[in-house]
Amino acid sequence: YPIGVVKMLDNNEVDEKIIAIPFNDPSMNPYTDISQLPTHTFDEIRHFFRVYKSLEYKETDVSDVFGPKEAMEIIRDCISSYKDKFC
Repeated sequence: YPIGVVKMLDNNEVDEKIIAIPFNDPSMNPYTDISQLPTHTFDEIRHFFRVYKSLEYKETDVSDVFGPKEAMEIIRDCISSYKDKFC
């Protein structure tokens, strides 16, 4: 289930990454909002999205972090766009 979204710039384009928790993971199930993650876990996520394209010599920048409500809005918009384009 989605607990938040990380908005970033990827080659000067907005790129949204949904952060989700597996339903059956007892170590993660207490978290319902990205703000509840342990600082170290959140720092790892942010670091990963800052550097994961460095081997392609592309720059990324983590610009904003939002909670589950915003993540669900993005998911709904994406589903709607998919249906409009392919159905």
